[in-house]
Amino acid sequence: MKRKYAASAWSAGFICVLLSVAPAIAQTSVGGPVSLPISALAQGKKVTVLRSGHETAQVIWKIEPHYNAQDAALQIRYLTSPDTTAGSQLVVSVDHRIIGAVSLNPELPRGSFTVLLGRQVFTAGAYPLEIQALPGPGAQHTQAGSTGAWTQIDYSASRLTYTPRRIPWHHLDFSRLPGMLNESAPDGVLPLPVQFYGTTNATLLTAAQEAVAGLALRTSALLHVEAQMGPVAATTPAASSDLGVSVMMGKSSALPATLQPRTPITGPTVLLAHDPGNPLGVILVFTGTNDAQVLEAAKAFAVNRTTLPLGHRWSVTGSDQQMAALQLGPQDAAYPGEKVSLRDLQGPDSPLNTPHGTADIAFWMPGGLFASRQSNLKMKLTMATEPLTKSASRPIITVMANHHWISEWKLTPGVANYQTTIPFSALVGGENHITFDIAGGKVSVFPESTLQLPATHRYAVLPDLTLFRSTGFPLVVHGAGRNLSVWYSERTLSNWSAGLTLFGRLAQVAHSPLSGTQATFSMPDAGNVLAIGTLSSVPASWLSASPVRLQQNGMEWQLSARQVKDHPWIGATQAQATAYLMESRTPYKGHVAVTFLAKNTQGLTAAAWNLVAPVSWGKLQGDLAWQNSRGTYVSTLVGPHFMYGDRHSGWFWIFLFSVRPWLWVLAGSTAVLFATLTVWIYTLRKKAQWRAEEAL
Repeated sequence: MKRKYAASAWSAGFICVLLSVAPAIAQTSVGGPVSLPISALAQGKKVTVLRSGHETAQVIWKIEPHYNAQDAALQIRYLTSPDTTAGSQLVVSVDHRIIGAVSLNPELPRGSFTVLLGRQVFTAGAYPLEIQALPGPGAQHTQAGSTGAWTQIDYSASRLTYTPRRIPWHHLDFSRLPGMLNESAPDGVLPLPVQFYGTTNATLLTAAQEAVAGLALRTSALLHVEAQMGPVAATTPAASSDLGVSVMMGKSSALPATLQPRTPITGPTVLLAHDPGNPLGVILVFTGTNDAQVLEAAKAFAVNRTTLPLGHRWSVTGSDQQMAALQLGPQDAAYPGEKVSLRDLQGPDSPLNTPHGTADIAFWMPGGLFASRQSNLKMKLTMATEPLTKSASRPIITVMANHHWISEWKLTPGVANYQTTIPFSALVGGENHITFDIAGGKVSVFPESTLQLPATHRYAVLPDLTLFRSTGFPLVVHGAGRNLSVWYSERTLSNWSAGLTLFGRLAQVAHSPLSGTQATFSMPDAGNVLAIGTLSSVPASWLSASPVRLQQNGMEWQLSARQVKDHPWIGATQAQATAYLMESRTPYKGHVAVTFLAKNTQGLTAAAWNLVAPVSWGKLQGDLAWQNSRGTYVSTLVGPHFMYGDRHSGWFWIFLFSVRPWLWVLAGSTAVLFATLTVWIYTLRKKAQWRAEEAL
């Protein structure tokens, strides 16, 4: 009897799925069974009712290209109606082949059953799972239309179970790289071993930065980089997972023989190869005849994010370098003074092209931009409006910018052109969202619609780690990362791991490969700097302009960035912080540094990973953050603010008065006082003149 109920339940479940066919993708977790509720296959539908003899249910189960599934089974919980005819059946099919049938019994209305989906291994592909409800022989004696038999399936309690197994990629191709990355990071974290072959100099480390940035921009996952010297004798924690993409860099003469291609390498080359030590992993190799060519290969890979060649070998040519020079900045950004179309921002297949009651236009904007209060973002929109009713009233659109109300106006049914503006003050550095809420209708926004930012100027109030973690500013002033260097104060794997992890996060928030950035082992004397090290490896002179002085057993701070008699060190703490992040001026004038320091080399890699994790990264603010005993960061503002920007321009004074409105009061009071004083002096002189004339 249980089997009968099970069969009916299963039939019901699948019928419901037929009504809303939804693909189910094999999860990328490996090692244990996967259990999916049927509601996940039916677009969240929790319950469905099937009427015997009228419906067939189907759900498409998709398995990823480099996975297979074993021991697949369906467990169904159901409830059948009392008037279900005797002999009614649920027939189950997989890939159009019947694999079982179950009879229903109205005397036992509630039950569950499990059906095995065959003993075979399901390889990559799409598999239709079907259930058909067949009425029993007694149904033919019932008057037409009088039967009301039904079966209700509890989708939330019913489940599809299977065991996924990852298999090697048979065909390696650069076009599949984004998929490889995302499937290697099921929890939003991508462990990334980076192996160096040969002498690790500044050029090779710069190439590693570009390789990491290129991968970071191809996935939404966070990169946890583990630097290694090849060959690696023991597997490190970051490389222990079978899921994986790893990076290998070095001159062709230093690479292992197992990764040498048949055709000799004569120039900058990027290879996608199977990992000889891990059949399930792939290796991205950056190589050339010398270190400079390795850097060229890494830069071309990082910049050409949409034009990678077919196949698994890319010999970088001069035309690739020329194309790279044209694509240094973010691809989904709106820059000051430039007109950009929605096709460029979101692609021709944007969901904005289909009718919705709400439309959201998202774009990224660089940090540190300032414009006058009268400046606006100009939008020219082509929209197709579809009223919900045929009433005379026209749909009303409400424009919101980053959750701030902007305007409201009526739409004309059909296709029409519109122009609207958004105050620049409503926009922020980083991600911006302009939302259109339509009352009484739906709209489609055409991809030819454009938006244009006004002309702006580079001014900001610093330090501000909030701006740093959302846009990379002030380290990233230009999309290419020009005048930026990454200073590795120690030649250790821990130092390189921490720096590359931070650089990958910086590339993601800046939406740019930062191909103008240079790695260095020497303390910089020009430009903006991301400094990585320990308390003992970074000289005190580097933090001479910082209001914080770090020590092994705590820190001291002052209310001025200059240690003079009027501004002594006024506070100290013995807090057991294990790592610090600081934003301050550089020892030399005109630039800014973000310095990341750990108490010792052993904790540097873990501290960097804890910093880029969302729980810490999303809360950065002020000018100082430190890691507490729980591994998360606490941040605050310790020192004074300073103005970033060209002080020799008249816009500096406009910016100054905009961030310090009380200066208007002071200036107005000064003007009134000056005018009063002038009138008073003029009056005194006139009175003295009149007295002199009267004396004559």
